[in-house]
Amino acid sequence: MSVSAVLSFRPRDGRAGEQINNLKAVKRLVERAGGTFRVHRQLFGSQAGNLVAVSEYKDWNGFAKLRSDPEFMQLVESIRTADAPAADIVGGDIYEEVTI
Repeated sequence: MSVSAVLSFRPRDGRAGEQINNLKAVKRLVERAGGTFRVHRQLFGSQAGNLVAVSEYKDWNGFAKLRSDPEFMQLVESIRTADAPAADIVGGDIYEEVTI
């Protein structure tokens, strides 16, 4: 069963392009771990302007492979500890596919 990780970001004023560059770096590592990665921009609704990143893995092993990748951990840490982050995380969820 597939596993999806979903993070929602609110880019800081004028910094959406920088956040997209951060997400491009994440995408490369997700794909290296065997997952897929997409980014959506909410156009209408309560969080208009937010970027939503969705990574999907065929199973928990793929998710674990990414989370244990030292390069991924280093990238996340550098984004989190930036003096002036490009975006704020406003939500995060992990989903497991339900077979019906």
